[in-house]
Amino acid sequence: MDITIGRDGATSGLSITTGQNTSVVGAPQSVPLSVSRKHCTITINNDGTMRIKNINPQNVTYVNGTKVMSMAINRGDRIELGQERYLLDWNTVNAGLPKVADIRPLRQVWENYTNNNKEITQSTQRFQVLRSLVPLLTMAAVLIGYISGGRGEVFYILYGLVLILTIFFSRKAWKDIGNNDEQREKIKDQFTHDYCCPECGYFFGFTDYNILTRNMDYCPKCKTKLQK
Repeated sequence: MDITIGRDGATSGLSITTGQNTSVVGAPQSVPLSVSRKHCTITINNDGTMRIKNINPQNVTYVNGTKVMSMAINRGDRIELGQERYLLDWNTVNAGLPKVADIRPLRQVWENYTNNNKEITQSTQRFQVLRSLVPLLTMAAVLIGYISGGRGEVFYILYGLVLILTIFFSRKAWKDIGNNDEQREKIKDQFTHDYCCPECGYFFGFTDYNILTRNMDYCPKCKTKLQK
C-alpha cells in the first residue's frame, strides 16, 4: 500500500492519500509551505516493512535527523518534512488511513445464495420431469383400453394410477408455488443482510463475488479499503 503525504492546498493541513481516498488531518495552517502538496510516499509492503521516498528531488525529508531521498523506515523513526522540519506524527498518519474490512467471507455468502437458488430450480425441474409421466401413463391406459375394449385389470390399474398421480401432482404444484416463492424470499432476505460491507453494512448488490473483488477496492459508502 502506498501512502502519499503532503500539504493540503486549501487548509495547509496534512494531506494523506491512499488509493482514491484522501484525508486532511491536523489543524489548519499547521503544515509549513516548505512541505509540498505531494511531498513523499510511504510504502507499506505485505510483510510489514516500510520505505519512505521523496516524490520530487527538491523535497526535503529527514529520518532520525538525516536528510534522505529514499530509505527503509520503522514506526519508531522520527520523520520530519520540509526545511522547517515539520514532525510527522504516526498517530496522525494512522488517523488518515482508510479502514480495512475483510470481505473474503462474502465468497461463502455468495456461493450459499447461488446454490440455494439452484437447488430450488433443480427441484422444480425434477418435479416437472416426474409430472411428465402422467400423459405417458394416460396414453398407455387409452391404448390398452382400446385394445381390450375398455376392460382388463391392467387398464383399470393404469387408469387409477393416472387419476391418483394427477391429483397428487396438481396438489403438490399448487403448494410448491407458494413454498418456492416464500423460500426464495427468505434466501434473498438473508443474502441482502449478509452480502454487505463489514464496516458500514452497505449492500454490494447481486454481483458475483469474483466480479465484485475484481472491480471494487473500496466500499462506495464508507470508503473502507476492502481486503480480498
